[in-house]
Amino acid sequence: MLVALVLGALVLVEGLLLGLGLLVTRVLAHSWLHRDELDFERSVAAHRMGLWNQVTRYGTLLGATNSVIALTAAGCLVLAVRGHGPRLPTFLAVAVVGETILFVVASVLVHRLRPPIPHLDSAPPTSSFPSGHTAATVALWCGLALGLARTHPRHPLRVVSWALAVLVPAFVLWTRLYRGMHWPTDVAASVVFTVVWLLMLRAILLPPMFRTGCESAAVRRRELRR
Repeated sequence: MLVALVLGALVLVEGLLLGLGLLVTRVLAHSWLHRDELDFERSVAAHRMGLWNQVTRYGTLLGATNSVIALTAAGCLVLAVRGHGPRLPTFLAVAVVGETILFVVASVLVHRLRPPIPHLDSAPPTSSFPSGHTAATVALWCGLALGLARTHPRHPLRVVSWALAVLVPAFVLWTRLYRGMHWPTDVAASVVFTVVWLLMLRAILLPPMFRTGCESAAVRRRELRR
């Protein structure tokens, strides 16, 4: 049952993502939005500096496939040691794997050229739409924060996890724009579809009663220590 629900959510989110892709590459391809995006990209290229050229390299590294895999494994380990069974690490792993599937399918079906400005990173063979780096970091860091929020809502670690969930994806998002690898609507669509995917997945794998069970288990452990 859970597998069917996850697959259903995957299909629905893929439909949303493809719809957004067709909107920006077909319906709005010659609109004011495209002209504004082009002006934005040219402005970014004109205001590049040596320092930020170096700093933003780390944003690309944070969103790269190898980094995301390693950090996802570490995040799953963190969730596993919380002591609430396999559902929390499974949630994070499925979140990142599902995001990857959604991204790959969309990049194959929605063909969009990258911005016509100098690229500071080597351009992968995938389409500019959506941004895989942005989507991966949102799935990883927001997924980790959502998982931790289902255990101890008032734990100090939750504040840190949400700070990282905002700051790291924002840094990667800006990096991909600064380095000329994506249009603004590419990264915006990545944030939208990944957040929708995470919320749907949380509703399926981490329903409210799961949090209640986690809190009850935590109370029992504290009582046993007394």
